[in-house]
Formats: sequence, structure tokens, C-alpha cells
Amino acid sequence: MKKLIYLLFSLMLLLLITACGNEETASEALSPNESKSEDAITSDDQTVEEVTITAWVMGTDDYWRSYHDDLVERFMAEYPHIKVDLDYIPWGEGENQLITSAANKTLPDVSTIAGRWTAQMVAMEVVESLDSYFDSNFSNEFVDAAWNTTQYQDETWGLPVGFTTTGLFYHADWLEEAGFSEPPTTWDKFLEVAKAFTNDGKYGFGLVGDNSMETTMFWAPFLWGNGGDILTEDMSKAIFNSPEGIEALQFYKELYREASPEGSISNRRGDSQNLFLTGAVGMTTVGPWFPKFIEDDAPEIEYGITPYPLKKQPANLGTADHIVMFNTSEKKEAAWTFMEFFTNQENDLKWAKHQGFIPYREANLNDEEITSNEDMAFFLNVAEDAISYPTLPEWPQIDQAIADAIQQALIGTKTAEDALNDAAAIVNELLGN
Repeated sequence: MKKLIYLLFSLMLLLLITACGNEETASEALSPNESKSEDAITSDDQTVEEVTITAWVMGTDDYWRSYHDDLVERFMAEYPHIKVDLDYIPWGEGENQLITSAANKTLPDVSTIAGRWTAQMVAMEVVESLDSYFDSNFSNEFVDAAWNTTQYQDETWGLPVGFTTTGLFYHADWLEEAGFSEPPTTWDKFLEVAKAFTNDGKYGFGLVGDNSMETTMFWAPFLWGNGGDILTEDMSKAIFNSPEGIEALQFYKELYREASPEGSISNRRGDSQNLFLTGAVGMTTVGPWFPKFIEDDAPEIEYGITPYPLKKQPANLGTADHIVMFNTSEKKEAAWTFMEFFTNQENDLKWAKHQGFIPYREANLNDEEITSNEDMAFFLNVAEDAISYPTLPEWPQIDQAIADAIQQALIGTKTAEDALNDAAAIVNELLGN
């Protein structure tokens, strides 16, 4: 598995070149194969066919909706001949709904999806390859680390719509009250601080332990920080059951037993975040969107952010969401026009500032508001240590096998070694071994 390209290095390069222009070239709204409808818009003696595309956005909270509702309104104002029928899909239901819709041939024209689903959808032969829609310079406008997540088998299958890394959030006042002068940087110190925070009905760490992909997200940086990895470099075999992996799961189990709420065995990422916001836990691992939640929901919290505690090497999880076009679309050019608008320089910057994500457009990395924000600067800095998941169609099943193993170890139905070995056997069978 390769480390993500350094975002900070990209930022330094930007100081040497002229920022990309903000103008976007609109594509035609219709492909040659589309038939004309009765509805049309006439402008300057030219008739432009009116079309409607369907779009799904993963995510349903009001903050998420407010941004995307506004984006669609602005798009339709700029391209009045293209109407967008927008639906919001809960993240937890998104993968299954996409698979079911693919089987039933009811997919939308475009959809945002988790990057970890992209290769799986490509293997189902329902995603449109995008390389014919743009010229050779188009990819240079994106941050390499984000763009690379859209590549599979030497083709482009989506455009980045969100890019994040992760860090350890902590209650700064708790740290001071417990007698620590700095946040933990190693496993041993992390466990020590977490134990010190655990008293009077409060706990040190908001661990995630349910059997979902979010548990893998929380645990994987401990695996990487101990020098382990998920798969071999050629992605042909599981190696998360190595001694480094077993030690990382044993440590995670110790965090659960010594410094996490008992209910953590069923907690998801949102639960951990809420526990932090309500003052029930002193630390949690989250991405760059979390300061917005703190500002809105618990502005009184004195917090700090520090890199994941490590055993052997620094590591954190880097992820990207994508917007993809489905090859069942009968309005591909209109769909591409929407995708270009969705991800253009202006909207990337709006999204970064609205949601707290790292910009995926190179030109936005040197935006003054972004670079002067202390929290965002932290996530830009740790991006050099971010690691992405393997790009494989089998990844969702691999992810689930690992999450199941973690939960089995936490519950105590299996030892860390047995749980990971059993999961590795499942994964190796998935990979054809």
C-alpha cells in the first residue's frame, strides 16, 4: 500500500506557479445519441434541449443538505436547460442501495459515493470511465493524493468530492488537570493519559467497536503506526494478522477495557464524537470537519488536536469521496456538465470552508482562509503520513471481515490472534488464495 502524496509538498509547489483560473468550460448538455424532447429553451435563435438528470448525494444531515441544495440551485441557474432531480441517501444505507439499484437497473445518472466503494462498483460494470470526458491537463488541477483515489486499472472512475485525514482530538483542560504538560505521542503515554481521564463517570477514549467499517477506520492507524499493513504490496494476501497487527489489536482491546465506556462495543464514529462533545470522553479520533461541530454544538470546549499516538511510525487514515457517473445514464453529457460544476475550483473551496474538508483542487491549497486556520493547518501537515485503503473491488468485504475480528476480540469470544487469523483466512479466500 502506498502512502498518499504529500499535500504539504503540493502546497509548496503552488507558491511557484500561477493559480488555476476559476472559469469552467461547459460541455454540451446532450450526447449525440439523445433524442430531442418537446421541452426546449430558445436563446439567440438557438434551441437548447431541456433535460433532467437524477443525482444521489450520500449524507442526510441538515448541514450537508444545505450545501448541496444551494449547489444544485446555482447549477440550474447557470445551466437552465439541465434540471437536477436530487435525492439524499443515508451513508449507512448507501452501499446496499447502490448494489440493489444496479441489479434493478434503477441507478441515477450520477451519485456521490465513498471512495472505498468505487472499485467494487466498477467491477459490477455499472460505472462510466471518465477519461474520454477531459483533456490531459485536467488531472493536474487536482491534488495528487485525492486524484489518485479515483484511479483503478489505469482508468478514471470518478472525481474527488471530499478529502480528509484524521487526528486525535483531546480536551485540553482535562490534560492539564490530570497533570500532563503535552498530549500523548506514543501508545504507552496514550494509555496512561486515557486511564488518568477515566474516573467519576468519565472515560479516556471514545473507542468505536461495532462491526462496521467505522471500526476498521478507528483501528487501522494503530496497525500502520505499529509498522503493520492490511495487505501485501501486490494486494494479493492478507497480512493484518502479522505480529504487528496482533499487537495493535491487543492494544486496542486494552484501551477498551481500561479507558473506554462499556457501550463502546456497539459505538459508531458519530457516537464517539457525541461522547466527546458532551464531555463523557476525553479523546477521540476524527477528521477536519470536527471543529465545526465543536464550534456549533459545544463552543465552550477547550480542545487540542495531535497526531495519532504511534508505536513505530507516524500514520493516519486518508480517505476521499467521489462523484461517479453510471454507464446506464442516457444523459451522459449533461451528467458530466454537472460533475464538472460540482467539483470546480469555486465549489471545492466552498465545500472545504463549509464542511472543514481539505481542498482537492491544487489552487485552493494556498487560500488565505485555509492556510491561516490552525486546525486545517494541522490536517494539512499530517497528510504526509496519511495512508489510504487498498483500491480493490473486494475491499468492502475485506473491511467487514476486519471489523468483525476487532469486535470478536473486544467482546472476548476470540483472542486477538485467533480473530485476525480467521479474518485473514476469509480475506485470502476472497482474493483467490
